[in-house]
Amino acid sequence: MTTAGVTRLDGAPEEIPQVTIGGEHAEPVPAVLSALPRKRALFSVDSYFRDGWDDLLEVVPDPWALLERHASLLLKPDAVAGRRLEAALEWLLEQDAVIVAAEAVTLDRHSTRAMWWYQWNVATKERRDLADALVGAGAGLLLVARLPEAPIPATLRLSNLKGPADPARREPWQLRHRLANDDFLVNFVHTADEPADLVREFGILLDGPDRRRVYADLVAGADKEAEARALVEELYRRSPGHDLSCELARKRRERGEPDEPWDSVVLGTAAMTPSVPGKTALLTGVTTAQWEHSHSGALAREPRPLRYGRALPGSLVHKDGLGEVFLTDHVATGSGGVLLAGELPVAHRFYNDLPTARLDLLSVLELCRQGCYVLAHGHHGVPLDTRFLLRELKGRLTAPPEAARHRRVRIEVDVARRFGSGLALDYRVTTPDGEELATASSSFSWTDEDAWRGLRAAGRARHGLGEEVGASERTGLFPSARNVGRTHDGNVVLADLEWRRGETTARVAVDPANPAMFEHPQDHVPGMALLEAARQAALWTMSRHFGLPAGRLAVAGLDAGFSAMAELDVRLACTATVSADRGGKGAVIVRFVQDGVEPAEVMVEVVRT
Repeated sequence: MTTAGVTRLDGAPEEIPQVTIGGEHAEPVPAVLSALPRKRALFSVDSYFRDGWDDLLEVVPDPWALLERHASLLLKPDAVAGRRLEAALEWLLEQDAVIVAAEAVTLDRHSTRAMWWYQWNVATKERRDLADALVGAGAGLLLVARLPEAPIPATLRLSNLKGPADPARREPWQLRHRLANDDFLVNFVHTADEPADLVREFGILLDGPDRRRVYADLVAGADKEAEARALVEELYRRSPGHDLSCELARKRRERGEPDEPWDSVVLGTAAMTPSVPGKTALLTGVTTAQWEHSHSGALAREPRPLRYGRALPGSLVHKDGLGEVFLTDHVATGSGGVLLAGELPVAHRFYNDLPTARLDLLSVLELCRQGCYVLAHGHHGVPLDTRFLLRELKGRLTAPPEAARHRRVRIEVDVARRFGSGLALDYRVTTPDGEELATASSSFSWTDEDAWRGLRAAGRARHGLGEEVGASERTGLFPSARNVGRTHDGNVVLADLEWRRGETTARVAVDPANPAMFEHPQDHVPGMALLEAARQAALWTMSRHFGLPAGRLAVAGLDAGFSAMAELDVRLACTATVSADRGGKGAVIVRFVQDGVEPAEVMVEVVRT
């Protein structure tokens, strides 16, 4: 590494010094602990890191397995004074975290400079002085949490969820936004960025006996939530509360009142210049993309074998019902992609309701749709309580529908692009041995609960509806299930079908009581239910066009675009038009219309089996 040049007091330039850190100085930091070569070089000669690492190796049988699932949340003295500890604890538990260690810690000017040693080379003196006043105001709370298993280490996931120090860059789902304070320095929380930072910060915040005891607690894995809550109460007893309001502090001074504790800190941070212009910190934060694409980080290793046989947690794919989660594993690859393992259902009331056993595209697309959530939550730091909007979903069987059915599948997923709060993904679905079965792509975005409610209110207002969702209309003349490619009449979602040469009109009549399509309550028609309606409309249409039973036809391709949400309590019509006929296969365009709003359009490719 190279240090910056300096200027002598007489103004003459100094020769730029070169500094190299190598194996002759210290043992290298393992690449699995950080994606940044510079950080690994600096930490290799950092005694705080060495203290934490040596104790880790002494106490923990499998250091990497422990580090990839544990993260720290340091609640500073301003969080104690501002009475933000409970809110932070509740937020952490919402991330499916288990509190496995809780310690009251006291910072001083020395430990504070050690914590931010590699960032404060650009900190102004006023920022350092104000930080000294902040940490000197009392004790803080160190929480260590075990997060669900994922390819991205827990430290980086929690750091992304915490949010930046700059209030203007915070997102509503991030912790610092939840704790509600528009201040750069009085920001309540700190997290370790990577496993290497966690090790080093244990070396700073905890002495040897306490550090080894905490490592042992992490190995034991016992839930320490009760101990954390007891420490919250103790810290509140020891430290008076404060509003931490710059506006109120300014008014107190204008009235000539003596400063309350913290007034000088909040007023000073509002006026300070935090960084020296034109200078760069020795170490900056790490993004998920940096970690995934690092050739020296843990994810550069060959992916481990995929696991089958046990479904992923339902919360990860937004499913409640048993038997509704089709994915069993996920692991990141060194190229920035993700591998998914899944099992196509064999006894599902809806997805296996077919005239003959065959490879079904809709089951494959449901696997891919669940993969959207896994990529977002497990690999891009999106919180589990986030709302999602499916924008595009398309897929095509590359193996014939009548090919031997494979229960276990492997799905290669690549991020085609990222746009704002959204992802576009490409999928390749194969057998575990690599035989290609299908390809697919999707586009989706996410938003917080408040934005979702606004979106839903606006959508319902277009139909003159209020917030309360009425009953879905489940009346009319329904065709036999076999005429739309199903065998169970309860899975028919079309009524009042009319065929005119080359075109079918129908009414979509989904049943919210059908647990296969509505395994948890919905306030709109789900996207997969619209795809099923398109599938049934296309099979009905092409069976009449070809003069064949629907059971002798199969869907080989789907290309859906979603532009609005379809309401459950408004009449929803669809039109299926034959757009191509190439002998043994054809294409149908299915358009959905509801009060002049077009929620979706689907191109369906139908083949003879």
